[in-house]
This record gives sequence, C-alpha cells and structure tokens, in this order.
Amino acid sequence: MKFLFTFLLFTIVNLFLIANEEEIKLTQGEKKFLLENQPLKFHNEQYWPPYNFNENNTPKGFIIDYANLLAEKLNIKIEYISGPSWDEFMQMLRNDKIDAILNISKNKEREKYFNFTTPFHSASNAIYVKKGNEHLDSLKKLEGKTIVMPKGFLAQQYLEKNYPKINQILVKDSYEALKLLSLGKADATIDKKNVLDFIISTKNISEVVPSNYVEEEKLISLISIGTSKNKPLLNSILNKAQNNISETELLDLKRKWFGTADIKDKKSFLTIDEKEYINKKRVIKVCTITDLKPIEFYEEEKIQGINIDLLNLISKKLDIKFEYIKYYNSRIAENSLRNGTCDIFPTTNQTKNLKEIALFTKYITNYKLAIVTQKNKPVAESIEEILDKTMAKKVNWDNLNYLKSKYPSIDIYETSSEFETLEAVNNNKVYYAIEPLPVIAYYSSKYAFNDLFISRYTDMYLSSNIAVLKENFVLYEILNKTINEITEYEKTNIFNKWTNSFIKEPFDYSTLWKVLTVIFILLSILTYRQIILNRHNKALKIANNEIEEKTKLIAKQKELFEKLYSKSSDGVLLIKNKKISDCNEAILKLLEYSKDELLNKSLDEISPNFQSNNNSTLISNKKIDETLENGVCNFEWIFLTKNSICIWVEIVLTAIEIDNNAVIHAVIRNINKRKEMEKEIESLNNKLEDRILEEIKKNEEKTKQLIQQSRLAQMGEMISMIAHQWRQPLAAISATTNNILLKTMLNEKIPMEELSKELNLITDYSQHLSHTIDDFRNFFKTDKIKTEISLEELIDKTINIIKIQFETEEIKVEKNYKFNEKILSYSTELQQVILILLKNAEDALVEKEIKNKRIKISTHKENDFVIIEVEDNAKGIPNNIIDKIFDPYFSTKKEKEGTGIGLYMSKIIIDEHCNGNLSVKNSKFGAIFKIKLPLNI
Repeated sequence: MKFLFTFLLFTIVNLFLIANEEEIKLTQGEKKFLLENQPLKFHNEQYWPPYNFNENNTPKGFIIDYANLLAEKLNIKIEYISGPSWDEFMQMLRNDKIDAILNISKNKEREKYFNFTTPFHSASNAIYVKKGNEHLDSLKKLEGKTIVMPKGFLAQQYLEKNYPKINQILVKDSYEALKLLSLGKADATIDKKNVLDFIISTKNISEVVPSNYVEEEKLISLISIGTSKNKPLLNSILNKAQNNISETELLDLKRKWFGTADIKDKKSFLTIDEKEYINKKRVIKVCTITDLKPIEFYEEEKIQGINIDLLNLISKKLDIKFEYIKYYNSRIAENSLRNGTCDIFPTTNQTKNLKEIALFTKYITNYKLAIVTQKNKPVAESIEEILDKTMAKKVNWDNLNYLKSKYPSIDIYETSSEFETLEAVNNNKVYYAIEPLPVIAYYSSKYAFNDLFISRYTDMYLSSNIAVLKENFVLYEILNKTINEITEYEKTNIFNKWTNSFIKEPFDYSTLWKVLTVIFILLSILTYRQIILNRHNKALKIANNEIEEKTKLIAKQKELFEKLYSKSSDGVLLIKNKKISDCNEAILKLLEYSKDELLNKSLDEISPNFQSNNNSTLISNKKIDETLENGVCNFEWIFLTKNSICIWVEIVLTAIEIDNNAVIHAVIRNINKRKEMEKEIESLNNKLEDRILEEIKKNEEKTKQLIQQSRLAQMGEMISMIAHQWRQPLAAISATTNNILLKTMLNEKIPMEELSKELNLITDYSQHLSHTIDDFRNFFKTDKIKTEISLEELIDKTINIIKIQFETEEIKVEKNYKFNEKILSYSTELQQVILILLKNAEDALVEKEIKNKRIKISTHKENDFVIIEVEDNAKGIPNNIIDKIFDPYFSTKKEKEGTGIGLYMSKIIIDEHCNGNLSVKNSKFGAIFKIKLPLNI
C-alpha cells in the first residue's frame, strides 16, 4: 500500500508541475509587436479535415484548436482568413497579407520566403485506391498509373519531381481527389491518412480503401507554422508559445480529432534502416544475472523479474525474439558482451570496464533507495540521524564503497543477500537497511516481514540501463526509441505485478495539508480527465459504428434503409421536395397514422398551427432549407397525432444524397417524458425558496426557545443568589429593630442621636435591597435594542450579582481592565454570557476543590475588536471534550446539575447576535474563555 501512495504522490507532483507551467517570457520587442499587430491573421483552409477546414463559416480542426491554444497562452486575438486556395495562401504570406500559414512543411524552396517554427505534429501519407486495387500498395507499383492530387501539396510536388512516371490529375483539395477516385477517374490518391479517413466518413465516399502507408521518410510531413521572413519576431513568439504547450494538452487535441485510429505499422517510430536491421537480426541475445530479486533473477530455471518483463515488452514492440543467457555474476556477463556472445546486457552497475566498451540506453527502471526500519522505531529524517546505529547491506552492493567514503563512521553489518539484509532489520538484529522499494515490497510480501516500514527516502537510486557495444550503435538507437514507446501505464502494471505488499510508513504530519491539497488537485484533474476521456471514447465508438453502417449502406442502400426503419426505436422520415417520401414503423406508431396516410404530407401538415414559442409551424420549411445548405440541423418540435394529441419530439435533419437527388433524413425521438420532468423540476425550483424561508423561520423559533430555556435555567440560580444577597441586610435590619423594640419595652429612653443612627442604618440596608432587586430585574430584560454601554461597568454589575456566592466559596476575582471606551451592543445578552462564564468557572473551581480559587477578568483592544477574557485556575478542560463544550445539551457537570445549553446559547449570542466570536482554550492553570466583539456591531 505504501508503494501505491508513493507512486500516487509522484504522479501528483508531476501533474502539479505540468499544471503550473512557467509564464511565457517575451522580450520588450516581442510584446510591442503583439500590441501593434493584433489581431493576427491566420490562414483557414476551405476543406482539409480533420486538420484545418471551415464548416458553416466556422474554422475547425486540430490545427485550428492548436492555434487557439497558442492564442490563449499568449493572451492575443486572432482572425482566421478562409476562402483562398493553397497556392493563393502561399502568395498572401509572401506579400504579408496574412501573418501565418498554420500547417506547412519545410523544404528548400519554401525556406527562401518563409520562417518555420519547431514542428509540432508529424503525419504519414497513405495510398488510397478503388476497392479491388489493393495490390497498388507502393509508389513503384503506381508508375504508369494515374493518381489524383491536390495542387501545391508537398506530396504532389515531391512525386512530380521524383516519380515522373506517375501521371497526375491536379485538383483543388482532397475532397475533389476522393470524388474523382470514387468515380474511377484515377487509380489512386495520396494524402494524410487522417484527412482521407475523415472525408470518407463524413462525405459518404464509396468504394475507396487504403492500401498501404508511403514508405518514404521525405513524405512524412513535419507540420510547422510558417511566417514571413519580414516578421522574425512573430516566429520567435510562436516558438515560445509552442514550447509552453504541454504533452498532455497536445495529446488531448490529437485524441479529440484523430481518436484511436489503428496504425498498421507498429514500428513507425523507427527509420527504414532501423527496420531493416530488426528484420535481418530477428534474435537478440541478452546477458542476464541471477541474484537481484525482483529486478532480475532465476527461479525454477526460469528468468523473471521487472527488467525481464520490460525487455519482453520491448521484444513485443519490435516484433523480435530475445534469447536470455544465464550468468552468475556481472563480471562474466560483461566479458560475454565484450566477445559478442551477447548483444545486450541489462545492468544496474555501470562499471569502468563496461563504460570502455559499451553505450548505455536510457534507464528502464529507476527507484529511490529507502531507509527501512522496524515499525516501532522513531522516524529517521536522514541517514545522518542514525549514523550511530548499525545498518545491514549486501556485501557486494554497488554503492557500498560510496557510502563508506561519504560516512566514514557508518557501522555496516554485511550480509550475503537482500533477504538476509531485510531479515536482520525485521528481527531487530540491526537498526536499519537501505533498499529500493521493489526489493522491500517483494521480500516483505513473500517472507511476511510484517515489522518493516519505510522511514524516509534517500538521494541514492537503483537504476537499470541496457548496455550495448559501442560499435552496435544502430541497436542502441533502436532500444532507446523503443524505451520511449513504453507508456507509464505499462510500466505501472509491471511495477504493481512485483510489488504487491503493504508497507506501513509513518505519516508526516508536517506536510499533511500540502499532501491533501495536492491529492485534491489530482483527483479533480483525474475526474475531469476521465469525464473527457469517457465522452471522447463514447463519441469515438459512435463514430466508428456510424462509419461501419455507412459503408454497408453504400453497398445496399435501399435494403439497409428498410432494415434501419424496421429496427430503429426512433421515428425515421425521408423528406424529398419538403414532402414525406418514406418512413418507418416507429414514426407510424408514434403519430398513429397508416403509412399511406402519412406519405406526401409536409411537416406542417402533421403539426399544430403554432409551436410553443408562438412561431408558425411553417418554419419547418426554413429548417429544411437550412439543412440543405449546412448539412445538418436539430431542433425540438410539437407534432399532432391523428387523434389531435400533442407530442414533443426532438428532430435531427441530415442532408444526404440518394440517386443524385437531395434528400432529408429525419430522426425523430419522443421527448414527452423529458418535457414533463423539466416542468416538474421547474415547479420544484419555484417551491424551493419558500421551503428554505420556512426552515429558517423554524430555526429562529428553536433558537428563541433555547434562549428562553437558558434564561429559565438561570432563574433558579438567580433566586439562590438573591437569597444570598438579602441574608446579611435582612439580619442587620432585624437586629436593629429588635434592639429598638427591646429598649422601648424596658422603658429606656433612646437618645435622638442613637435613634437617628439606627433608623439611617435601616434605610441604607433597605436601599441596598432595592438596588439588588434592580440589578436582577435588569438581567432578565428581554429587549433586543442595542445600547451604548461601558464594558467595565457591565462586568462589575455582573460580578456584583454573584459576589456573595464568590465570597461564600472564597473565590478571589482579579480585574485587569485596559479598555476604557464605550461600545454599541446588546447589554442584557452580553451580561447573560459573562454571568454564564463566571458561574461555570465557579462550578469548576468548587467541583475540583481547588485551593486558592481565582478568576481573572481582563479587557483590551485588538485592532477593530474589544476582547474580554475570563480565566480560572481549575486545571482546564480535558482535550477530548474541549471541542464539544459549545454543543447543545453537552455538560461536564454532575448528573442533573447542568442543562448543557448555557455555553451553546452563549456561542449563539456572541457569534450570531453580536457578530463576534466566543472561543475557549486551556492555559497553564485552567481554561480561558475569550469574547471577541466588534467595536461597531
């Protein structure tokens, strides 16, 4: 599983780098050129699909999309010029009437007048012939024959110069060439296979098939963008923009326009000489060694491993046999390569002796070496951290001397094999080892080394290259090109085959968010890419099916039309001269007509007078005219059945040709259910807003109920507080009145001064009781009016309410006021929150039996906010519940002593009513509740 994560992360990073390519760096002169010459004028050919063509006055094709991508990267405007022939475009570019020809191949004649960008696409030419003439499959066999060619094309000029015995008929474009070939006016035509396949499939060209590719390198077109010699800056700008286009972007364009067309020549990436070498060689002898599992090893006398699977893949791509020769060590294999016993030697060790005689291909495998330890050991960030520990390693490891020279103090326990190395780590005989991921995964899976995990990767690699004798340079080039043809998908499948174990690694929390962010980006990219691929694959499948059907239709047109009618679930009409000339059973069933009743009617005769948009039904004739002009037209429509029932349908009109007559082929699909669903969705959308408002109102009512519940819960506590507040004054009043009464009963004369003092004392206590009542009455006010308040006075009033209980419980209150301004807020609700926090602090101090109980209240200003902090020394809130204390009905108090809504309502009051924030954290001594209020609510 670990290797899958590593591979995923590697893929993510690559995709992330691709998605963040550097901005195109233009010189000041280049920027000025673009500023003064927009829009740039690019050529658009009339008909050279799928590369460059114009359809319904819209430029289309692979080349057009490529040019649009360049314009997007350069942030410039472009204008496409369509209409002139190829020769006319060439002349316009020479005269600076256009800025660029988008698809042009370089030759000596053209280099006199034009500059060329780096080629961005190569296209092979193919020979197309009349069916039955497939034997005309080479230029040699076409000598003495007649071919039809678009005038001015590179292939036409090349054949005219180098194959004068081939007669040529010159036409305007490839479409005309195919039409003449289909009519038997010529024996063959030559053009890009993608172009001819596209025209054949879209223009119903019959009896024309490909016979072979043209096996001449000079006829492989390297497509570039051509610019005028007078505008070298434009050539430089376009080259920079091309360099900024990623391989993925280019591949997406090719898939869009070329699909996955079958290429007959699997070795098209080789030159003719290289193909001849392969055809003559047929068998390549490979030196192999026996002791590097799972890279390359023998088991039950059978050679296998990652390298061997990759070599077999190369063998398959080259269509050549690899013969494996077994050796027990690298030295003997090197000698066999030297004396010619072997042709190639895949190796992980480029020794000095081997470098003297051999060339090394690009690596076929390349794996980072990892530090592997037991799973209960601390994470090692690097080798330097664990140099005081013992490392296990195979005695003849290639990098052993390098490691000893870099770290002279390293303690190495030398083993005889990778198995013994990893077993020593697994059994805690040594602290760690350094091995590549495939080796770790292979042995962990096969021998159940379950205590291993990868701690970190090093900057050392295990790479495999193929050694080829220097004098065998052709084979070296062939192998390099074939290695390039191996896809990442193929490499991954082979890698997964040999590394299917799960190795646990410690999770690096320092990079958690980075990894999650990158994974999210990757998943988004992959999801989007998969959607696009699915659409393209589906479209490609449909297109291929249509090509097959059209080929059959050409052979037996009438018969296949009848079969299509009988099997199609959609209605089908043939319309000629705006009247229905034929139909299938599905449309008769849909409209409830008999075939005789329906034929010779027009579309408006089986439709209501007006459509849903109040347009006259007579616009159906305009739709038919539009189809004849543009080739295709689709729209939604309402038909009337024979019984005058309205039916919604979707109509696709296509212009076709039958017996040299223009005919409209109409496909009609019943969409009544879809329309009903659309109405239902519209109705649901209209009701959605009302439902949302209703739910909001319900939530507001619930909030009000919770606030009231919180106040009722506090009312009991307030009654207790009033009792505490009144006990001492009432006792004093009682004592004073009893003293006066006693003296009166004893007929003692009470001096006026003493009597006045006693009565004043009773008055003071009575006023104190009155003030207490006012404080509690104000606390329970329910008004929602913002008032200007002094924060410190509000806090003091709140403390005054509860101070008797604090004195009873011996709780000391410390004040640190640093905010001396007034704010506009809801004083009653704010006082309620402060009282809840003070009461909770008191409960925590009492419940935990804290000595020297202390509550600290402080205020200060922080930017545009005022901060109130209530801190206690009750040892804090447990970490496992601190995130839950603001949840409704969650209480840390003993059963039946807490409602669990006090802090929840406090959070609502501060966050929602006061637009502030209530939070909590633990300090060294206890909990700190922080109220953050805006200066202006």
